[in-house]
Amino acid sequence: MEIYMTNIGYTVSSSSLKLHLASILHGPDYAHYSHSPLNFEVRIFPRRRGQGALTVPTEEVGAHFLREFGGASPRRSVVINTRIRFQKSRNNPNREVLETIRRLAYTDPRVRLEREDRETESITRTVSIRTLQFGWECRDGVYSVEWEKNCAKAELIFDEDRREFRIKLYDLLEVRRIAIHVAQIFWSSSSVDHNDVPAIFLSLNHPPSFETEPLGDLSEMLTSLLSLSKSRNIPLRHKLSALSDDHAGVAPFTSLAIRLVCNSPTDLENFRWYSHVARTRPSDFCYSVEHRGLFSESVRSAYDAWVARLDWCVAFQVEALARSFVADLTELLGLRPAIERVVTANGPAFAAAFLRDFASQAKAEVWYTDDTQGPAPSIHSIFDRSLHDFRPVVPPAILPQMASETFECLHLTVTPTMISLEGPFPERLNRVMRKYTGHHDSFLRVNFVDENRLQYRFDREVDGRGFINRRVKGLLLNGIMIAGRYFSFLAYSQSALKEHAVWFVKPFLHPDLGRIDAPAIIQDLGSFQDLVFDRRLIYCPARYGARISQSFTATDASISVEVEEVLMLPDIEDAEGRCFTDGVGTISRELARAVWTELRARRRRARRAKTYPRELQIRFMGSKGMLSVDYKLSGREICLRPSMIKFEAPHSLEIEIARAFDRPGKYYLNRPLIMLLEGLGVPYEVFKSLQDDAVEDAQNSVLSLERAARMLEAYGLGASYRLTSTMLSLGKLGVGPLTEDMFWKQMMDFAINHVLRELKHHARIHVPDGWTLVGVADVHEYLQEGEIFACIDSPDRHELVYLEGPTLISRSPTIHPGDVQVVRAIGRPPCGSPFEHESLRNSVVFSVKGERPLPSCLGGGDLDGDVYNLTTMESMLPPRSYHAASYTPAKRKEVPYPSTMDDVAEFVAEYISSDTLGIIAITWLIIADQSDQGILDPDCLLLAQLHSDAVDYPKTGNPVPIERIPRLKFPAKPDWNAPETLTREAKSFYESSRAIGRLFRAIDLPALEPAAQASRLQRRQMANAADFTGFDDILDEFRAIEPHYNDYLELLIQQRVSQFIDIPDYEDDAIARVWELYQSYVSQLRAICADHTLSRARSAMLTEEEAVVGTIVAKCSQPRKRKDLMSQLREQTTLLVKGIQAEISGDDETAVEQSLEQAWIAYRLALIEGDSFGARSFAWVALGEIFDAIKEIEEADRLL
Repeated sequence: MEIYMTNIGYTVSSSSLKLHLASILHGPDYAHYSHSPLNFEVRIFPRRRGQGALTVPTEEVGAHFLREFGGASPRRSVVINTRIRFQKSRNNPNREVLETIRRLAYTDPRVRLEREDRETESITRTVSIRTLQFGWECRDGVYSVEWEKNCAKAELIFDEDRREFRIKLYDLLEVRRIAIHVAQIFWSSSSVDHNDVPAIFLSLNHPPSFETEPLGDLSEMLTSLLSLSKSRNIPLRHKLSALSDDHAGVAPFTSLAIRLVCNSPTDLENFRWYSHVARTRPSDFCYSVEHRGLFSESVRSAYDAWVARLDWCVAFQVEALARSFVADLTELLGLRPAIERVVTANGPAFAAAFLRDFASQAKAEVWYTDDTQGPAPSIHSIFDRSLHDFRPVVPPAILPQMASETFECLHLTVTPTMISLEGPFPERLNRVMRKYTGHHDSFLRVNFVDENRLQYRFDREVDGRGFINRRVKGLLLNGIMIAGRYFSFLAYSQSALKEHAVWFVKPFLHPDLGRIDAPAIIQDLGSFQDLVFDRRLIYCPARYGARISQSFTATDASISVEVEEVLMLPDIEDAEGRCFTDGVGTISRELARAVWTELRARRRRARRAKTYPRELQIRFMGSKGMLSVDYKLSGREICLRPSMIKFEAPHSLEIEIARAFDRPGKYYLNRPLIMLLEGLGVPYEVFKSLQDDAVEDAQNSVLSLERAARMLEAYGLGASYRLTSTMLSLGKLGVGPLTEDMFWKQMMDFAINHVLRELKHHARIHVPDGWTLVGVADVHEYLQEGEIFACIDSPDRHELVYLEGPTLISRSPTIHPGDVQVVRAIGRPPCGSPFEHESLRNSVVFSVKGERPLPSCLGGGDLDGDVYNLTTMESMLPPRSYHAASYTPAKRKEVPYPSTMDDVAEFVAEYISSDTLGIIAITWLIIADQSDQGILDPDCLLLAQLHSDAVDYPKTGNPVPIERIPRLKFPAKPDWNAPETLTREAKSFYESSRAIGRLFRAIDLPALEPAAQASRLQRRQMANAADFTGFDDILDEFRAIEPHYNDYLELLIQQRVSQFIDIPDYEDDAIARVWELYQSYVSQLRAICADHTLSRARSAMLTEEEAVVGTIVAKCSQPRKRKDLMSQLREQTTLLVKGIQAEISGDDETAVEQSLEQAWIAYRLALIEGDSFGARSFAWVALGEIFDAIKEIEEADRLL
């Protein structure tokens, strides 16, 4: 209700009036209206003196207030100089104001007044700057100025709302800005040096943001002009990569150390006042200042000339060092003789591997160590020690199976200011990489991100598109020079595009094919022009790029087929052309078995499989999609349909497997799905019960090793290290929870935190009676409309599971009320049905009859590999249903000529600046929360259409303009939307009454102090890395009669191993081999932990426990970034551990007893190394190998 106020004293402010009214509305008479102090709004009209409005959240509150204070003769009065009169307003309350006060907590106006006072004071407390300096923090306690600018007028200010320091440099027509968020400051100081020069020093975790904006009056004039025009979204600020052309040369190297020379000590006092407001504490430390020219033009030229002459593999690692902020260019040039000696003595491959190990060691000691341990060691001492300790990584020739599945991928990250080089990291092969084996180091995976390594996000006032065009499109069109080598844009995969990553390549000579460059690679892929099934393909750059991307999808090679074994089948369509087999073909049993046999043969010591997958996701010739087994096909046959063919590549006859569906997926809820189900009538209590069970399972997982193993397996944690299998094997020996083992406790703490975080921030709730299955078509046309068949072969069940009865089915992402449907599962295969001959286990089979293909009703799904969520859980079946969405396909954005790769590059740049999919999805969820109509709000239904268009954007090239996205109902957002990085009390977030809000508040995340402790301990261990265990010490420990530790677990394992082999005094050579393997493992793990961080903060290096569990504990404002990084982390650790396992167990010719012996040596060695970085995880790898070897011996004995 809105209450009209008159006779307000002219000296009364809205704040003082609100305080007075709060003493009434927060009194006991009004307490029953709300469990927290009532929120309300007071406005005094500026143009109507003495008049204003009081807005209260409900009619009941307003009526109560007016009974006491309203009318000509009120029972009670509000007197502030004058007696204020109240009456019900003729106007309805402003909806935005009403919703805000209903949802947000009351804020004391004194808090706002204090903030306004601080803002007023901050205007008077400017920090004037005489000289701006960028430079380098040297190891000897000197700050070397590498670039400086004497400023006629410059100042530093602090924006409390954004928690951002801004350095402003004023020119005639514009202001150049340097923006530094408080969170990116590693440390700061303000002091007067020995020359009586007052200076502020800022040491940053990552570079600041450089921008320009129009000068004062000009800015206001432009703003006024824009407000009169239709183009109200034209930004005024422009983002830069450096402050000026002469700054650009040193900016990539020197942007982390900024010194501001001030005019007087008063400026330092004002900076300290700003720091107090920002809740930081600058020290009074003062560097000695010199101009050493560490990155001068002559030094850069000498470095460029040297690195260009090095072998490429060595040059890449030297360039990675130069860009890593651990050594300046003069230090690297000082290492030149030593590096060249290593190359001469051991060859380029050894030198490159060593330099990568040296870089990770230097990063760990210089960047990630605790500086309380004393001054950083010199780069030369780290180099010498690293070279002494270095053991080459196991060469791929020893691991033929591993080498055939992966390749060593070089990575380049481009930020607004700098570039960084990482790798090589092993990654799954794709068609292109398979073809150019031996030249993988000519390819670069290039990622475009902001300085904080998150995806680009621009304020509305910043010209983000213009910057992307300058920084990103410029490189895509013109190429990039790395260590004297020119790389040009090649292509991308669809998954990489979402991460803003693409492939670049440098020309190379192939022994059979001659000179290979980007155009030659694209031309060799196949034909994209004049296609019968898509004649306009080549005229749409986005679609052209999407078709090329098929060849860059990560796949496993299987077998090749003959041309005569490939058949074409027509798609099953209705009279109106609706396709029921969109993206799915068939394969014979014999060929499916042959593919699976080949895939398993590539795996290490693969056990005999009890069956084979009936569904394969493939890339074959120019086709993509699914193959399902057809029992009627004989021999070796593969049948494709027109809907699978995307371009012509008739000579690519190898069947590449993107995914084999040999087991079912688990079913997890998420926020959009819960919002839809709640909107369709599923009660909150259903979700709460499932979440409570998940929380209880997580928290009780530490009570036994079996519970711990099952929890890790349920959430896909520890899979790289096979923790589930190893813990179950320990449990069978009678081992209880390892509560005395700090490493195990820390792993479980991180795992539990991961599960609870997924529940709280994503509502990722496991549905026990649910499955995630790939979709295929009922090619024998047995099922009727609305029917499905689903057979599940789960490792957790002893027999096949057949879904029967009403079944909830959906496909992620869900955003439209019709994206969830209830269908009928027919249960066990009826007699005489095709499913009696072939159950197509671990898939959901859709009917090919009816008005419309069911997959298309589920968020626009198809059958080219889409997976569907199914459950027969009765309480999850919604009482209401909604018709499926039917969207008009988005138009393709075409060019009037056949597209070139330059056009594709233009599309990539536009995609990075115009991808609104995430914005649309979160806007839908917030509006569904805010609106009384929920998911049926017209804006939500519009957003569903826009979401469909945004999903198709990578293939149509037509973005969804941000202007088309509906605005929120009001500014306040639901509490579940608050970023997890938010540390202050969230004043602009309201308590959501929806199920996802109540589920969010039901979980309290445990304090993560153990993570900080583990990180500090790890940094101290690395700082003390010089006190390493020598090989002689290892030998002495192995010769000891008793185990090194009085450890029950070690004694138990020794007893178990001794049942199968003698535990002799091993040969020194055997121990030495494992020692070298261990050193190699530690080196690679250290690089993985250093490179897979969410930020460049000095404390950001991952802990060993995080790497083993496969999680990242650090908070992140972009959950998608952490998810992608965790995926990469798990991929890297999986490949690392597989390589170590293969070395321990040996090849197929190695006796199992010898494998067990090697594993026991590895386990003992890890225990001797104790708490050294890498030792504890190495012990878990060795334990897994011990149990595997014992299992093989026992299985062989049973067959005798």
